[in-house]
Amino acid sequence: MITVNEAKRLVKRALLANIVSEKKDLAITPLISGKHGIGKSQMIKSIADDLGGICITIEGGTLKEGEITGLPYQYRDEDGNVKFRFLPYYAVERIQNEQKRIFLATNEEPEISGLSGDENKYALEKISSAQKLLKLRSGEIKPVIIFIDEINRTENSVYKELMNILLTRSVNGYNFPWWVLFVGAMNPSTQNSLYATNEMDPAQLDRFLKIKVSDSTKEWLNYGKVAGITPDILSFIKDNPKCLSNNDKELQDDEKPTPSPRGWDMVDTLLKSEPLLRDFFTANENDPKIVERDMKNLISAKLGSSVATMFLASRVSQSRALMPEEIFADDEDLSKLSKQLENMSAAKKIQTCDLMLDYLKENIEFMSIDKIGFELHKKQLSKLVNILDSSSRLLFAQKLSNAVSDDGNSLIELLFDVFEKDLIDMLDLSDETRKLIEES
Repeated sequence: MITVNEAKRLVKRALLANIVSEKKDLAITPLISGKHGIGKSQMIKSIADDLGGICITIEGGTLKEGEITGLPYQYRDEDGNVKFRFLPYYAVERIQNEQKRIFLATNEEPEISGLSGDENKYALEKISSAQKLLKLRSGEIKPVIIFIDEINRTENSVYKELMNILLTRSVNGYNFPWWVLFVGAMNPSTQNSLYATNEMDPAQLDRFLKIKVSDSTKEWLNYGKVAGITPDILSFIKDNPKCLSNNDKELQDDEKPTPSPRGWDMVDTLLKSEPLLRDFFTANENDPKIVERDMKNLISAKLGSSVATMFLASRVSQSRALMPEEIFADDEDLSKLSKQLENMSAAKKIQTCDLMLDYLKENIEFMSIDKIGFELHKKQLSKLVNILDSSSRLLFAQKLSNAVSDDGNSLIELLFDVFEKDLIDMLDLSDETRKLIEES
């Protein structure tokens, strides 16, 4: 469970990572999912205050088509030619004016590009990451967070416009400057949700860093004391924490994150940026244990908790996973590698098994051509399986039982004798049937 205070740190880390990233075509856009009234809007305003900037909130549910992208109007240029432009949304115009002010304060003449148009002639994009951070810390540039709330409770046409702005960081040919940061918020969107929402497809979700936020009684009581909430209310909630909010399943977001190449790219950005951004966090927030927990939560939000756990375990483990070629190069008892396998962490054993599974999918038909060699490989696999702990062995057997080779053949049919006992133990068989299988 990620509380509001924890989510604030995570969103702040993700937003600042964009500023130091050299990946121009990969932006990390936090998407906060949580019940109504949990404090999502206030959290983003608080981040803007911490950074010395401002938060511009756009209420997605109240917008009509054309309001956010601007409305077209006709005018005549200096030569008398009729042209069309878009009247920008008020927030966009404010940002354009501030961008011009910042540019002219340090530069004499704007650079005009025929490709990007005059909307971007005051861009200040060629400065280094260190210079950007310095301008933020000194207050020379005040960041702007554009917070689009209830993005999935909009009209369909508006929803498309908002998604385009969030994901491309541009509107009608105008590219927002680097000091403009974007955050989206949504109510939980699931099959059984009580909220009336637009559904995001997997490709859209993959472009966001979705952070699921839950309420915390302890955090709310601390907030209540500062905000001056009536002591009777605070006392009642303390004694009856379940009365703070409705926790029905229909109000929760049970969607599971999954890994993707883009997701790993985002994780790389987050990990590389953390040491560079410590000046923007307190000493407590920079505590190694806090940083470690934040990184785990961010990676889990993007790739899923199991993948995050395996990855983080691999970073601290002294051993490495073994390649299938190394295992098959050993003798049938794995004399050279068995000790190394025994001393591996559970995560490394699973990683070794996953590498083996991928290798078998690709090569098992070729391996089976050599009958003598294939029998040796099965003995090596059997030894590998016996070295594994029971849970890793069972997981390997389950994955193998569902796997097929690149040529469409079932792996378990070719390797059944390696996993025979484990597979029989997995099945809910009668004693008579179990005996018949074992005898055969």
